[in-house]
Amino acid sequence: MKLFPKRKQKLKKPEIDAVIDKIRGEYDKYIVTFHKPATLKQAFENRYRTALIEGMDIERFLNEEIAAVQSIFIHQKKIDKEKKTEQEKERQKALRKNQPDFADQVLKKLKDKIIVYPALKFHKDASYEITHLYGAIWKFEKQHWPSIDNFISENQSWALRGEKKDFNNEIWRFIPSGENGIPVVLERYYFMLNRSDTPLKEISYEAQQCIKQAAFLLNDILWSCNQIIKTGIDSNIIEKNLIYVQNIVEDFRIKDLKNR
Repeated sequence: MKLFPKRKQKLKKPEIDAVIDKIRGEYDKYIVTFHKPATLKQAFENRYRTALIEGMDIERFLNEEIAAVQSIFIHQKKIDKEKKTEQEKERQKALRKNQPDFADQVLKKLKDKIIVYPALKFHKDASYEITHLYGAIWKFEKQHWPSIDNFISENQSWALRGEKKDFNNEIWRFIPSGENGIPVVLERYYFMLNRSDTPLKEISYEAQQCIKQAAFLLNDILWSCNQIIKTGIDSNIIEKNLIYVQNIVEDFRIKDLKNR
């Protein structure tokens, strides 16, 4: 950056002093802004005295000096900006490392709710959600289903009419059976987990199907009981059993997965 156009006459002392003051000001700004040592400004003063002693072209000297100080200012500003950007990236990275992301938080909340249900451990690689969901169904079949079964059987002939369903046959598919103690609904999932060449995408899809089928069963049972209750039948004898089913569909977030 040249401060002076070509001219025939030499610079006058006031003009030289004005440029010197400008250069000194640039160094002051650079030193204060970027916390640099004051020796940088002193180095300029030394070069200026040398230029005067050696009779150098002052216009050329001052042009070079002003260009140099402005150049290092711009360069340092760029470096600091890049440094701050990198520091911000590292800070965000540290935050992500120390704080679980949204998906992790959702999974943790789900685990905190379903851990109270027993786990049906049929495969070491089975998903946490499936092992506890089918464990909950197994507990339901043993402890809660008998009362609900009697309630539905005694009232479905007239209360449900064409909506009658053989739940006993359905529930059997969801509880441990056979030599391996694996529910029929989970057999394909179990087979896929045992194959090392099964793509994870296919395993994940099958897991979702297993969850969906369980949701259909539980929500169908709830629907049938509620339809009977709507006719005026006393539900007190099965209230605690229905609450257990209702808790399952809510805690596993499957209450909206319905056949109807």
